Amino acid sequence: MILSYAVYGIYVVLALWGLRFAGFGKRYNEDFSSLHVTKSLRGLCALGIILHHISLQQSFRSTNELGIFSVSGIFFVSVFFFYSGYGLLKSIDTKPGYLENFIKSRVLKALVIPFYVNILLYAVFFLAMGCSFPASKWICGILGITLLNEYAWYPIVLVILYLLFYVLFYNLSRREDAFYFVFLAVLAMAVVFCLAGHFPFSQKNPGWHLEVYALPESRWWEKSMQFWFHGEWWVNTPIVFLMGMIFANYEKNIVSWFKSFYWVKLIVTFVLFCLSAFVFFRVIAVHDYWSELIAGESCIIDRCIAFIVEEPMIILFMILVVQVNMKFVSINPVTRFLGTHSLETYLMNYMAVYGLSFMIYDSQMMPIVKEGHENLAFYALSVVALTIVLGVAFRLALRKLIFRK
Repeated sequence: MILSYAVYGIYVVLALWGLRFAGFGKRYNEDFSSLHVTKSLRGLCALGIILHHISLQQSFRSTNELGIFSVSGIFFVSVFFFYSGYGLLKSIDTKPGYLENFIKSRVLKALVIPFYVNILLYAVFFLAMGCSFPASKWICGILGITLLNEYAWYPIVLVILYLLFYVLFYNLSRREDAFYFVFLAVLAMAVVFCLAGHFPFSQKNPGWHLEVYALPESRWWEKSMQFWFHGEWWVNTPIVFLMGMIFANYEKNIVSWFKSFYWVKLIVTFVLFCLSAFVFFRVIAVHDYWSELIAGESCIIDRCIAFIVEEPMIILFMILVVQVNMKFVSINPVTRFLGTHSLETYLMNYMAVYGLSFMIYDSQMMPIVKEGHENLAFYALSVVALTIVLGVAFRLALRKLIFRK
């Protein structure tokens, strides 16, 4: 576990580097939700997501290395969704005519074009790696119907939310109505996942996926997580996008309320968050998102229960983040740099995770764990470094070759 302790220590150092404490009493960081502050926070979370993806590899799971990161990815993603919703509403309030160029600048240039350029990069990458996919999978992958880059679900959900935001705020005069429709959209996405699950179930033979799941000769679309919303990570964090919008709209009143008996409310939120996390992990021990893999049937009810008990934990976590930032903010060159390149590093992370997997898997994809776990340590370091390099290169390529900046 030396590797885990070393990584945890480095992560804590990054979180504390540049820490600014507003002080006791009635002093607060009035800029705690500004762009230059939240960019560093997002950079810290971007690194957390990279480590989360590393921790999910079987070699790490079997040794429990980086175990904390294996269960904390949802919290890192929540920060991105929250400040995306927050930033959009603040931009409407501070930038006249913001919606006039919204589709071109915030949807096409910021998300859609990078997403499809990224698809082409992954197509070239898989060809270079000697991967042989059926024509149907290549076609679906190039179109974005299924994901060549397994981690590219986030920009898809964000595009859906951005387009909804544009339509609502362009046509509705009352913001409360817009909030209501965003909530319904988030709920609808959750319902789609709860009904779909992780596998394309057959009503005639509900348990067939248990047989094909482990068979390499099964058709690609019969395997798990092949299409949009076939995974809980698609739907369990978008609720805080709405939270960010609501916070931006009522920020002055909410912050003022938090300032009254600040430390008491901070402790209460922390306790409630811990209780909600305890409830969630106890409940999913019985009603897991992946119950279908064991039961041999769709298990829609289990997914609904897991989703319902998970949402309070995520909401309380983001409330806690806001409260902590009112007193403590951290800004340093490393996290600020990562925050600037967060989307690009996220999109290129799977290439590093997969491309360097020979360090921790043999030719039969069986996990390799060497004595002292030195191969795991070298793999983790290499994936982080290569992800950042690829992310920076991807960002520069987009700016120079496509956006001409």
